[in-house]
Order: sequence, then C-alpha cells, then structure tokens
Amino acid sequence: MRRTKNMRTIEKQNTSRKATIKCMASVIILFSLILSTVFVKPSYSDEIVIKAGSLAPAASVWMQLWNDTAQKVKERIKNLKITTYPGGVMGDEEEMIRKIRIGQLHVGAFTIKGIKKIAPEVGVLDVPFLFRNYREVDHITSKFRKEFSDYFEKNGFKILVFAEQGFVYYYSKNPNITSYRDLGKTRVWAWKDERIMINVAKILGTSPIYIAVPDVLSALETGMLESLQTSPVACLSLQWCKLMKVIIDYPYRYEPGVVVIYKKVWDGLPEDVKKAFESVIKEEEPLYNKKIREAQENAKQKLREMGVKFVKPSEEDLKWFEAEVKQKLWYSADAEYPQDLLRKISQELENFRK
Repeated sequence: MRRTKNMRTIEKQNTSRKATIKCMASVIILFSLILSTVFVKPSYSDEIVIKAGSLAPAASVWMQLWNDTAQKVKERIKNLKITTYPGGVMGDEEEMIRKIRIGQLHVGAFTIKGIKKIAPEVGVLDVPFLFRNYREVDHITSKFRKEFSDYFEKNGFKILVFAEQGFVYYYSKNPNITSYRDLGKTRVWAWKDERIMINVAKILGTSPIYIAVPDVLSALETGMLESLQTSPVACLSLQWCKLMKVIIDYPYRYEPGVVVIYKKVWDGLPEDVKKAFESVIKEEEPLYNKKIREAQENAKQKLREMGVKFVKPSEEDLKWFEAEVKQKLWYSADAEYPQDLLRKISQELENFRK
C-alpha cells in the first residue's frame, strides 16, 4: 500500500517536471522568435523598411534636406522603403528615442534635447557664449567629430548626419522688451529637464514654464507663454513667430543637430544599404549646414517683413549676461558634459582666434 502511494507521488512529480519543462521550452521558443524578429538581417530580396521621426515640420529646411537624402538612398537600393514622420507626429524627442529603442522607429532627427538624452557629453556644444560665429563652429565640430561620434556609439546610436539647429535668439510677445533683464519679467518657456534653458531663465530672474514643443504654439496663443529661445527658421517653421513682437538680436547660443540610427538596426542592414547611406551622406552632409544657414538669414529677413522688432542688447546688458552664464553655467556641478571636454574646446577656440 505504502509502495503504491510512493509510486503515485513519483508519477505526480514526474508529470509536474514534464509540465515545467514544456512551459520553459515554450518560453524559450517565444523568446527566440522575438529575438529573430528584432535582430534578423533582412535578405537581399526582402523589402527593407526604415522609419524616421522628427519634430521638424514637413515643409521645413531640415525635412527637405532629409527627404532629399532619403530619396537618393532609395534610388540606389530598390527594395528600401524609408518612411518619415515629421512635425512631432511620433511625440517629443524623448518619446522618439524611447520608440527607437523598442523598435517602433529606427532613425531620429534630433535637436539639442534629444542629443543630450542620447549623448549628454555632446551637450557641450550648447553652452551659451561658447561660439562667436560659424567659422568657430565648423572648426570645433570638424576637429572633435570622431570624439562626438564615439559618445553616440557607446550609447547605442550611430550618427548619419551631423548638422545643426543653428544659432539661437530670444523672442518675446511683449513689445516693451529691450534687454535680457527684461525677459525675466515675462513667462519664459523651457523644455523639462533642459539644464541650459532652466538655468538661463533663473539667471534672467524667472522660473521657466515647462511645455513640450508640439504644445508651445497653443501656450503662446493663450498667454501661458510670452518669451522663448530658438533659431529664426524654427521660430517661423513652428509658427511661433507670428505671435512675436521682439527678437533680441544677438546669437547667444548655438545648437547642433543630428540624424541618428539605432546601432542594432544599422548593424543588421545589408552591406549594400550601409554603403548607399554612407555614399549619399558623404555627398549631402556638406550641403546641410550651408542650406540651413542660408535659410536662417532668409528667416531673419522674413521676421523683419512681419514687423518683428530687432533689438540690439546694450554692451552693459550683454556683458552682464555673458559673465553670469560663464560663472554659473559653464563649469557648474550639474553639467551633463565632462568639464575637461569644455576646457579642451575652449582652449582650442582661444588658439583658433589668435
């Protein structure tokens, strides 16, 4: 009797083990299928689909440049399909980065906000009063290009195009703004967690209002926001400048821009697709900043025609603002970039200016 009971117990244990093994096998098979879906290299005959996202409006210079690049790559690779979602359709830059990492997007065109989320070290280029002109920008971005690319790659992204947003200015709906100090009396916009925007607002004497880029226009229309900083082309493209009365006519800050692809996606592409991208981008990338800079000058002229008042800051106001920024921002404890990198770049610029 006892022996029969023991045999039944053993049979139950065996049945339980078999069920566990079967369950584990199912999990392993499912996991393998997921991996193969994510990481499989498409065969030459399969259609290859690449999805790209950007905050830039569809008609903006940035989207025109990217669309030209994408079209030229597609002409060389007949089974390649590149679908682009402009105008923040895929969300703010932080959301687009999340979607790239889970496979809903593959490529992203990012301003400084997205750059800092992927490679915070490259945020050093965003430091106010670092650059005086585009010659200095070109010198530094060329000399440090390899180092900047390495920062992206270590975090899982490959730079396709290293371009720019351009020099940034302050704008306001308030027609009485005549100085940087005056901006502190207005409701100033900032991206949430964007160190430079937040701390500059504090220097100006105000607490910023955090709003995502797609919602800025409605915030300006309702009066929730009065002042903001961006480039002339972005201000026009996003329709913010139709509400602006004043621009402080000094390019106090520079913003880089990048088009990046997720490294796992890049590594999984066939060699002919990689070569097509690299070849086209080598031809096209020099045109990006040239055309963006031309567009910035045209945008400034358009702003004048719209009646936006260009106000030159006084020498005293500018010196005060620059001194405050350098003292409180350049080497502060909350800097995302390595302070040694800023020192290297600053020293290189000093030598370049001689």
